[in-house]
Amino acid sequence: MHDMMKIPTPLRGAISRPEIDRLVEDFGRWDVLRAVFSALFDRPGRLPDAGDLPAHLRRDIGLPPVDVPRDWRLLR
Repeated sequence: MHDMMKIPTPLRGAISRPEIDRLVEDFGRWDVLRAVFSALFDRPGRLPDAGDLPAHLRRDIGLPPVDVPRDWRLLR
């Protein structure tokens, strides 16, 4: 077998050291550190369910209408 040297590949979305240094210079250590932890630990918000949208909004964004049987007695 050949001894292959492992070449580290940058992670997707990773930024280089000069970019980090520039961010620290522009915004300060604490703001950059807070942004890093926020990006690591904050979960993305849940997207709204299109089934809950009113008919006029569904029409406006190009979704087909949903026939929801309504019990009109509950609306009194």
